[in-house]
Amino acid sequence: MTDSTDEDAPACHHCGERAGPSSEQRVVTTVEDGTAVYKHFCSDGCLETWEMSGSA
Repeated sequence: MTDSTDEDAPACHHCGERAGPSSEQRVVTTVEDGTAVYKHFCSDGCLETWEMSGSA
């Protein structure tokens, strides 16, 4: 993954906050219809909440 700035950081898939470059940022990669899809999370907490919600 390349470095990014806060301005071009993707939104957290769970809470919508910017998932800026930090040691807390997580990315889940899945394949949907033959295409790689990246879901960005700003923290372990948002990732865990999203996983527990059944949306994973």
